[in-house]
Amino acid sequence: MDFSRIQTANIDGRTQNTRYRQAQFHRLQSALVEHIADIQDAIRADSGHTQQEVRAEVVLALQEIRTHYGALSLSKDLEVEYQIAQEKDNLGGARGAGIVYIAPCLHTLFFSVVSALAAALAAGNCIVLELPQTTMTLPGLLRQILTDALDRDTFAVTTQRPDASFLSKALLVIQNDSETLNGLISPATARTVAIVDRTSNVSDAAQALVTARFALGGRSPYSPDVVLVNEFVMKPFVEAVIQHASKYLAGENGEARQTTGSSRRSALLDSIQKERNARVLVSGTNWGVVEVQDRKSSLLQKKIDEKVLLVHSVTSLDDAIDINFNQTLAATYAFAAPGSAKYLTQFIDANISWVNHVPVHMLIGPAIPREKSYNASTRYATAQFQVPRPQLITASAAAVVTQTILSSANTIKSDALWRESIAPLPSTNQRPGHKIGFFEQGLITGGLITLGSLIATVSTLGYYTWVFVRTRG
Repeated sequence: MDFSRIQTANIDGRTQNTRYRQAQFHRLQSALVEHIADIQDAIRADSGHTQQEVRAEVVLALQEIRTHYGALSLSKDLEVEYQIAQEKDNLGGARGAGIVYIAPCLHTLFFSVVSALAAALAAGNCIVLELPQTTMTLPGLLRQILTDALDRDTFAVTTQRPDASFLSKALLVIQNDSETLNGLISPATARTVAIVDRTSNVSDAAQALVTARFALGGRSPYSPDVVLVNEFVMKPFVEAVIQHASKYLAGENGEARQTTGSSRRSALLDSIQKERNARVLVSGTNWGVVEVQDRKSSLLQKKIDEKVLLVHSVTSLDDAIDINFNQTLAATYAFAAPGSAKYLTQFIDANISWVNHVPVHMLIGPAIPREKSYNASTRYATAQFQVPRPQLITASAAAVVTQTILSSANTIKSDALWRESIAPLPSTNQRPGHKIGFFEQGLITGGLITLGSLIATVSTLGYYTWVFVRTRG
């Protein structure tokens, strides 16, 4: 596909204009709302999600548009633009990265597309969206709606990935993982692990994790791939899971939920039936709860994308931490008392950790891009689609210091700066002996044990000596 129009629009910088971006947002939102019924039908047909799950995805996607649009302000942008003219530093100066290339994941495709598109548009970028030709209904519908709604000079849809020369000049948003590309890369294959400690509210943990595993077909990157359960609460936890699973998977009148994919037998469950080191605790047509008994089982290293909840017993917090996951986890759920949760989340390497709850909105859409901060308001922050362009009119303190030292006209100030730089650092104000380190504590403990043993020995010898003297007397 020829992207010359996109490249030309990027050069002329029309997307940097705030009014232009606001107009594009109005056209985007209006077009999606106009076709909202068709969009919901397409999502349902492609995914088999429930009506409530489809509505949640659509609402969150439209909220992304509203939030990013609300952050645009012509008056603020003009104030920033003229800071230098008013002899003020523009430290936060930034502009759009240029061209943004979005390759969305298939999981909750509508939200995945809109969340990235809205952030890239708000940041002032030209956008290319990858929507391959598939048997799914939604990609073709989005291709038509978005192409008609947005400026074709600054937005395009492609069915095939462009060559490396084009991609090298674009900011890549890859939601289906890629180890070889740089940009905003969501770790779609990274695993999510939950830990249920003996100090947790077992029933609440079971309910939250059942929802996280079974919602949206179990295909969310933040659905727990395994739940590590303290052995002391394994029995009540499994009982609570089975209870909540039966309620979750039942309809309003108690019958099994009917979705497009409900008649499909789980391939994972079929394979587990043959596993010698795992047992199915309870299962239905396309869901199950499985206990993995062998820590070397390949099940503990797999990314699960079905409605199958794996549980595995651990003996302690340290035992849960010591399990070798061989990668940075996408997320950790820690269900435990605050002190124990702090310990778990400190020593388990995960991109993000949630304590005593599952943020259900995060089950919709792609995983947070690797090494990027979590944003509570939107899946992508506008700043992630911008490049810094600060403008400075005031000399910094470091520049003044350097100029003073380099100048031979003011040796007094230069000497003063020299003495200041080699002076000792300020005191920590910690009293000597106030803190006892690990090794000092060990020495003290060993000394106390030795002293206690010596006292006991002397006391015993003294007692028997007293008895001996008394009997002889």
